[in-house]
Amino acid sequence: MTGQATVPAFEPIDHETINTALAKAFRELRLEHARMGRTVSQWRDGKVVELTPAEVFAEYGLDEFGRPKSE
Repeated sequence: MTGQATVPAFEPIDHETINTALAKAFRELRLEHARMGRTVSQWRDGKVVELTPAEVFAEYGLDEFGRPKSE
């Protein structure tokens, strides 16, 4: 044997960063579907419901066309 095997440095998993990235990706996916005029399926009260694009936009505080609401 020539030398010892080195073990890669252990870096703890940053769950907060992963959860933030997943939430952002999920939001963008839902908004992209809504912008294309597609419904988005969602689990609510034990059932699958389909949300219209306007309903998806409203969940993120946008107007029915996906634009920020003007005050």
